[in-house]
Amino acid sequence: MENASPAGLIDDDDDDAAADLASTPLEPSERLHIPHRKRLSHSYAINSDGVRELRIDYGLKEISFDEERLFAFAEQLIQQVSFTGAQATAWGPGYRWDELRPLLEALLDDGIVRRGDGVTEPRGGGLVASPLAPAKCAVPRAWSASECESITGELAGRAVELGYLEAFVPVYRIAHAALDADDRQVGEANVYPPRLRLERATEWRACQYAGSRYRDELPMNITALKAMIKHWKPMMAAIVEVRAALRARLGAAEDRWTIGELHVLSCVVLALPAFVLQRTGGGSPAPLHPVLSSLFRITDGVRMTTFQMLFSVEATRRADEPLTAAALFERAEQHGLLIGETGVCAGPTHLIQEFLATIVDGVTPLGVAALALPSELAPLFAQLPAALDYGLYALQTWAVSHSAWLAMSRAYDVLRAVCEAVAPTAHDDCARLCARVAKDGRRLDLMQVTLDHDREIHHKAYADGYAQAWRATRARVGPATLSEAIAPRAETRVDVAIAHELHAVLTARFAGGALAAAGPAALDRIVDALVTYLRAEQAILASVTALQHAINALLARPHPGRPLGVRDFLVNYTMGAGVGAFPYLFDTLDSELGVHVECTANAIAVIDRRNATASFPRCYAGNAAGGQ
Repeated sequence: MENASPAGLIDDDDDDAAADLASTPLEPSERLHIPHRKRLSHSYAINSDGVRELRIDYGLKEISFDEERLFAFAEQLIQQVSFTGAQATAWGPGYRWDELRPLLEALLDDGIVRRGDGVTEPRGGGLVASPLAPAKCAVPRAWSASECESITGELAGRAVELGYLEAFVPVYRIAHAALDADDRQVGEANVYPPRLRLERATEWRACQYAGSRYRDELPMNITALKAMIKHWKPMMAAIVEVRAALRARLGAAEDRWTIGELHVLSCVVLALPAFVLQRTGGGSPAPLHPVLSSLFRITDGVRMTTFQMLFSVEATRRADEPLTAAALFERAEQHGLLIGETGVCAGPTHLIQEFLATIVDGVTPLGVAALALPSELAPLFAQLPAALDYGLYALQTWAVSHSAWLAMSRAYDVLRAVCEAVAPTAHDDCARLCARVAKDGRRLDLMQVTLDHDREIHHKAYADGYAQAWRATRARVGPATLSEAIAPRAETRVDVAIAHELHAVLTARFAGGALAAAGPAALDRIVDALVTYLRAEQAILASVTALQHAINALLARPHPGRPLGVRDFLVNYTMGAGVGAFPYLFDTLDSELGVHVECTANAIAVIDRRNATASFPRCYAGNAAGGQ
């Protein structure tokens, strides 16, 4: 299972013909058909308004009927090989052509229905060209003590020590670039960071499995599928053992886990190869056993589906809702999670269902209970308690570090409101800052962290993951809840001094501008928002630092030599996309106003880059426990 991405539903060679017909009025005598019928699936559900609806899914497209009188039309639509509009009027009581015509024309516009007779599709599935651009990495690189800083320096412009790895790479992505004993990278076509992907010969074929991925324009990775099938039984045996060990710690039910518990389980499974790679204390890792790499690839689909359930602001599910294998698979189908950016899920439906029955419903497949794992995996499973702790600490780190963006977005709320109120027109520092804040705000809007409702959804998902992980570790680190772990530290005289310093510098910047003309209250609001965010940032950095210390001790990995900063968190995004998905508030102040703020868990430095004669940097020592 892969991340969803837009995929064409009309064959390239039909594009011109479809465009020519698009403007032609639909007549009731014309024959119509649904191409690629195996893409169709349907289900009945109760929507958020408590109304029963019939939902039809076609690839990544969704059609919902909530008028019961149209259910008969929808039910017949999915059964017909071909039909005319006139025939469709007889599918239900009282249907009129002027009523059905807009529905059919909308389906035509979406490419779900086409003009002409349907034909039986030949089985296909031949070899196709790789969908990937040439790889940019010539030699294998690893998250090791010798390479971590060079990788982050080259790909993100900021060298970060290995001891902070889990703070800037989610644990479920750490193994991506690693090689297994088959000389394949764990992440295959989806290696993170993308610039660490290696060129490897891969067999790609068109997908012939019924459902959303059927004959998608993106192909299946058959090479990875063959490796998975080869190691299928040991993979299932490994899942059974890991699931049982985590269930004992969580106190989860045998056969009915919640969405939140399954998200934690999937992240812990994905952490297993990362633990193997890091347990040497940061030395050069050996190739992974293919059971681990194959298990990683298929389990990532469970993580992505449960993640989507928890974080989707349009179709959120509660973390404490029980989930079945069938419901998880239905969600993946309906939300396009079997279609990724580089290919579609290559797993045959019956194997996906067997895997989901094992990991979700707790059903042990035949022949697996008495199966011995490969001897090469014995060291890992002998250390399974430590491996679980590693994954759980890393999940806590993920929840705490990502909370920084929620806290920062609230500070941006204040800056955006002030800028919109003063509406600067002159080309001065105030205008430049407000233009940049507006640009940053649009990026935050895209990340869905600027509305209270959306932030609450994110926070609840992070909070559940943190609480589950904290409860399941043997030696607990940090407070029991995320809210406690990220609570802004108490205000101290350090904050008064920082506020005074920022106020003085910003007053000089905005002298004579629109913000100064608006009166002191506007600047006071900005300074208060900045200092309030700094208090939250220090608490977050203190919590993450403590968790990283526990991880490094568990792995016998060296502790970093410099303090952690939120700019280190941003490395995750700059390595992945070339630009930060999240803007950083103090980078904005630095680039637009020349005011540099450096924040760690124990100190804050304010630097006026434009005032060379001032006694800067001013460093204010303090800590998350209360400061000075």
